[in-house]
Amino acid sequence: MDIITTARRFEMTPEIREHARKRLGKLERYLDGFAEAHVVLTREKYRHIAEISLHAKGMEISSREQSDDMMTSIDRVVERVERQAKRMIARRKQRKPRRAPQPLPAAPEVEAEEEEGPEIEDAFAPVLVREEAFHAEPISVEEAIELLQTRDQDLLLFTNRQGGAVTLVYLRPDGNYAMIEGA
Repeated sequence: MDIITTARRFEMTPEIREHARKRLGKLERYLDGFAEAHVVLTREKYRHIAEISLHAKGMEISSREQSDDMMTSIDRVVERVERQAKRMIARRKQRKPRRAPQPLPAAPEVEAEEEEGPEIEDAFAPVLVREEAFHAEPISVEEAIELLQTRDQDLLLFTNRQGGAVTLVYLRPDGNYAMIEGA
């Protein structure tokens, strides 16, 4: 970890430099392996300003605080950076990890007898599940909606009695029904 400390408009004492290093050292438990930190300490009349810019793996955190005392400014800015780091880490953990698309494995051949129990595959392989959502005989749209309600399904594919086109009727999230007609 590299800590670069800069003083503007005042002479930095070894105590202030050591205090900044100690406080930044405590951030390592949250940001293991952060590359570098830039600490800029400035005095403007009665204000003591501390700025920190951290560059860690995949993230940058920066903050600025001011007070009447340089040590207090350093403490406040480190606390603020620590809160930001915790928040960023929590967001990373909540996000779903992105996976590269895996090629589909070849379909396994099914044998008449299995010698062992079913195997658990490491990779996810999608499975085609057939459902009865097609009505073979021509019906009207109103009859299709009634069938959807009685079957407790969300969609129905059927041949429309008026015009003979293949039609899809489905339940929308707002509770209404929608219809898509084929040409």
